[in-house]
Amino acid sequence: MESVLVSQSYWDAQYQLGQFNILPTEHPLRRWIESHTPRGDGDCLEIGCYPGGFLAVFGELGYRLNGLDLTPGVEKDLPEWLGMHGYRLGEFLQQDFLTSHRNSPYDLVCSFGFMEHFADWESILHKHMDLVALNGYLVISVPNFRGFVQHLLHYLLDRKNLKIHNVKAMNPKIWEKIVINRGFEIIKNGYFGEFHFWVDHQKRNPLQRLLLRGIMRLIPKLRKLPPNIPFYAPYCGLIAKRVKGDK
Repeated sequence: MESVLVSQSYWDAQYQLGQFNILPTEHPLRRWIESHTPRGDGDCLEIGCYPGGFLAVFGELGYRLNGLDLTPGVEKDLPEWLGMHGYRLGEFLQQDFLTSHRNSPYDLVCSFGFMEHFADWESILHKHMDLVALNGYLVISVPNFRGFVQHLLHYLLDRKNLKIHNVKAMNPKIWEKIVINRGFEIIKNGYFGEFHFWVDHQKRNPLQRLLLRGIMRLIPKLRKLPPNIPFYAPYCGLIAKRVKGDK
């Protein structure tokens, strides 16, 4: 039902090249989280938590950290790194979210760049909501490849990467209707961030490489455009509070 658009081996290869890092203070996703998510001392669960940069932000907000991911290292390496920074730790499991039978409610459930990798993204959103406790929070963000400018650039220069993202999932207006119907109150919803553009590794012809170099050189100037515009903002996200049970 929730057919996956990208294999786990893709993520494993990506993370072999990276390392654990806390999101920089100027990162738009960190600014968005800190501006609209209340501090708390309850349990936070991130779905697709590896390599932990987002969890660290919630650790700084006071939450006890829990994670679910299929990437090797999620049960040992990641909590060891988070623990070194003094964050309170809960449970970290190497499990498939689609088949996991977790039913304990959490005070905050979040994911970043996760939901849009599924054909049936709505069922993934409902699975998130199923885990949120009464008076708990749902925090979700995905990249915005749906906006006209972003979609055009990815289609021309990053098509292989575009194909593993479901642009239908990048619609905060639809998210809002779904979560309200499940007993949530919207705190923040929409597109955000100054213009930015990134691509995945893939073969490109000489013209594509030339255009990509030109876009990358223009990014410092394009970042001066007004932020939070759906046509070209790099992210979209939703923060909501469960205020009552399901209808």
